[in-house]
Amino acid sequence: MCGGTFQPEDGNLYRAFVPPSEELVARTRAIEASMAGERVPEEAWTAFFTAACGAIDWAYFERMFHARKAAAAFLAIQASGRRRARPRSAFRCVAD
Repeated sequence: MCGGTFQPEDGNLYRAFVPPSEELVARTRAIEASMAGERVPEEAWTAFFTAACGAIDWAYFERMFHARKAAAAFLAIQASGRRRARPRSAFRCVAD
């Protein structure tokens, strides 16, 4: 949410912000739009998916988090179907 590198007093270093893929953002927003209830405002999406700092209402955050979780799972399953088939192993078990 807040981007860049930040070094608090305890010396913990956070990694630099890496933006999510456009496909993940689009799928997450589509899933959230299909959910029952009040839609998430645009400002909350900006804080959720970019390095912009901002507060997000807890109910909106939960809604976006669950939508992103579903979107990531969907995209992972979709990607696994596109993988090439491995060649068969040359080793076989043969009964004596």
